[in-house]
Amino acid sequence: MDSTGYGINKYESWFDVRTKKNKRKEFKKSHRIVGYWFKGILSHEVTPGHCHDSPIFSILIEKLPESNYESISGDTAYCNRCNCNLVSENGMMPFFKPMKNATTKAKGSLSWHKMIRLWKDDKDAFDNAYHRRSVIEAVIGAEKQRLGHVLFSRREDLQEKELRLKVICYNLLVMNKIKASLILHEPLLLPVKEAG
Repeated sequence: MDSTGYGINKYESWFDVRTKKNKRKEFKKSHRIVGYWFKGILSHEVTPGHCHDSPIFSILIEKLPESNYESISGDTAYCNRCNCNLVSENGMMPFFKPMKNATTKAKGSLSWHKMIRLWKDDKDAFDNAYHRRSVIEAVIGAEKQRLGHVLFSRREDLQEKELRLKVICYNLLVMNKIKASLILHEPLLLPVKEAG
């Protein structure tokens, strides 16, 4: 899971101590969960550009289609005890990149303790599971390359719809590729390590 920004053709004003007044581009943020094997976007949420990732995590988990997921990985922005508890309540193992000073103190979160213990004791096993999140970076890059990284709608509600349509179009592209693989009797999409 990760998030990415999409530019908007509009500027917002903000106060800067040094220059007193400045302008910067506005943007929308797209938070998403991507399937490791499917490489499609399974869960998606749109927020204003300066919204932090962690509070959106519970919404993404709620929107996740029911299935037997074994783990979920994310960067440091998602690493906290509440998110670890939420992941383990849904039957998955959390693999969030901890900060260097993270402690194994559970403070009511056994899944946090297990995750940090694995990170400290067996770095290779933790890194193997954590680096599955590199798939989302590839998906974000592919989506932006094919469908663009700028939103052209002016109104906020239409910008949100435009982003949701980008997600639907990307998933249709992935499904079309899977269908073509089946028709041509070629191997299905594989993770980077195991591919050809």
